[in-house]
Amino acid sequence: MFPRPHYTSEAIGQAAYEAYAAAVGHTSVRGEPLPTWDEQAQPIRNAWQLAAEAVRGKVRAELG
Repeated sequence: MFPRPHYTSEAIGQAAYEAYAAAVGHTSVRGEPLPTWDEQAQPIRNAWQLAAEAVRGKVRAELG
């Protein structure tokens, strides 16, 4: 069996943010362009990373 890859919270948070941005046409609720991940403020990046950790925990708990 192959080992499962380990994804960092930052990588998962970034993937989630980028998927969200794509889903909303890279436009904020105010109609302004969303910044790229690299341009995003650190507190916002941290929030996406924390959300990623919450999802990871939920998935692990459900999978056992």
